[in-house]
Amino acid sequence: MFVFGTAEDVFTMAVRIEENGHAFYAGAAEKAKDAETKKLFEELAIMEANHIKAFKSLRYSLPDTALFPGVWDPEGLAESYLQASADTHIFTVEAADSRLKNANTAQEALDMAIQFEKDSVAFFLGMKEILPDPKSKSEIDQLIRSEMEHVRMLTKTARNISESDMAGIA
Repeated sequence: MFVFGTAEDVFTMAVRIEENGHAFYAGAAEKAKDAETKKLFEELAIMEANHIKAFKSLRYSLPDTALFPGVWDPEGLAESYLQASADTHIFTVEAADSRLKNANTAQEALDMAIQFEKDSVAFFLGMKEILPDPKSKSEIDQLIRSEMEHVRMLTKTARNISESDMAGIA
């Protein structure tokens, strides 16, 4: 469980989510036997690496005053939402590796990746709500759209893999 104290913590978690996504996709690409799935996982690993850079850049571009909650939230609902999102997300590279080891088919790996991306979107939507800076919200919106595009790409590939030609990745 990750406990949030400041927006700095939220940025740390966002970077960690992207690092875990990168690790998952890099590992999935190594295991994938299907050429289309392998290529998709390689592309997603690169995209996640770019997201790591984007979150780090965004964090360091903000003034320190923007790193503290600026949303009126006396009941702590935004923080509670982020905590719940964080608790259900893949947090460690080891957890990503463990999940990947349990994926015996390309379809299973794709399904895990789709859920990972959906969890990321939920987390980043909550993250956006606690940041007071409009510029940071706009940049997070771009990252959210990118994660949503990942869901679309993964879903399209999953649909293209038929039961008869589904290659194992283990």
